[in-house]
Amino acid sequence: MRNFTTELKVGIFSIIVIFFLTYMTFKVGSMPQIWEKGYRLYVVIDDINGLDEKSRIKIAGVDAGIVDRIWLENGKAKIALLLNPDVVMYGNAEVSLKMSGLLGDRYMALTTGTPDHPPLKDGDIITGVAPAADIDALANKLSAAAGYVGDLTQNINTVFGDEEKQALREAIFNLRTLTETLRDISQENREPLRNILARLEGFSETLDEKGPEVLDNLNAASGDLREVIAENREALNQSIENIRTVSESASNIVQKVEKGEGTLGKLVTEDKLYNSLDKITDEAGKALDFSGRLRTFMEFRTDYSTGDDEWKGYFNLTLQPSSDKYYIIGIVDDQKGAVQTTEIVRDGVRTVEEETVSAIEFTAQVAKRYENVALRVGMTENTFGFGSDYFFNNDDGRVNFDIWDFNALEADAEDAHAKIGVDYRIFKYFFVSAGVDNILNSGRRGVYAGGGFRFEDKDFKYLLGSSPRMPLP
Repeated sequence: MRNFTTELKVGIFSIIVIFFLTYMTFKVGSMPQIWEKGYRLYVVIDDINGLDEKSRIKIAGVDAGIVDRIWLENGKAKIALLLNPDVVMYGNAEVSLKMSGLLGDRYMALTTGTPDHPPLKDGDIITGVAPAADIDALANKLSAAAGYVGDLTQNINTVFGDEEKQALREAIFNLRTLTETLRDISQENREPLRNILARLEGFSETLDEKGPEVLDNLNAASGDLREVIAENREALNQSIENIRTVSESASNIVQKVEKGEGTLGKLVTEDKLYNSLDKITDEAGKALDFSGRLRTFMEFRTDYSTGDDEWKGYFNLTLQPSSDKYYIIGIVDDQKGAVQTTEIVRDGVRTVEEETVSAIEFTAQVAKRYENVALRVGMTENTFGFGSDYFFNNDDGRVNFDIWDFNALEADAEDAHAKIGVDYRIFKYFFVSAGVDNILNSGRRGVYAGGGFRFEDKDFKYLLGSSPRMPLP
């Protein structure tokens, strides 16, 4: 009696949710001006490669609306921009396509214009359009830049000779010898130099009061300094000789560079190497704005089925390279996912016992979307399956149907596993779901209800970046 009461409650709740979502769907479809916030402006662009409907609109890097609709008009793309009601646009506003994110998000960037022009109203057209970079052209230029790098490397290997190597090696050796000599002098005479500085400081303080005494101390300091110089005369002479040697080596190198000899000389005088460096810099700078177009969505969800009296968990990763095509990779924690068979021999009689156990199952599907309808095919929970989706209310709602396990390998299954339900987003990241599970198997048929949350890659990176950091030990 208790189980029947629970199933009845869950079934009533699911039916209420389905009726509520159906009412909301028709309500929104019949009265769009009440539910949609903001106003629409239009713009015509020659090429919007990579821009999809529902893409973000940003002003100064801040979200200001979405791309509501895109269609073809006179051989060009006409775009309807749904802007937030608090955004004011003027007659000299400008629009451009931008790319951001390593995974390739493309969005519409707007500048509001200046108040000395009249404000734009609902239905007006933005005439200012900034040109966008051609991704294919940038990719070709990046390949050309890589070729220039190869040419530069080959040219350097060609002009670098043994004579230049020997000259640079001698200069480095002389500089190292000079550094070691100066370090030895500093270490050997640290204490005498400290005494001299201390006496000079005392001299500045007592010069007016103790003239004769200061003169005596100055004489003593001069004697100490003379002793230091006498003790280290040989080291100083050696340092001066090393400096002279380094100067001569540097002079030889400069003369060879001026004559165009050696690696540095050819780098300075040959136009070919200079042009290669200039082209590499130019092409690399133009290619910095290049990024991909792939969008990534992560979904975590769970639901309770009255037919199995169990909870079921899902994780789905959706990769969307274009607006009409995407791939789904998922992991499912199924409490009745597998049947474990055990053979037992008792009194010479062999029996087979079956036990239903939980299993981790995988889903991998490819999907193709046609306006508000999407078709999916591939592997569903370790078996072949296919499904379809119908999207409504600007993709906030989705009616989905799936069927898999045509060989009836699941526990207590005689036919394929079929499932139909509705998902509806109630907040920015969270959604609820309800429907009927295992329609074809009466032993496991039941209603289900649940929910979860769904992030795009940029939202996920934002949450990670804004989370508090643990203090370092």
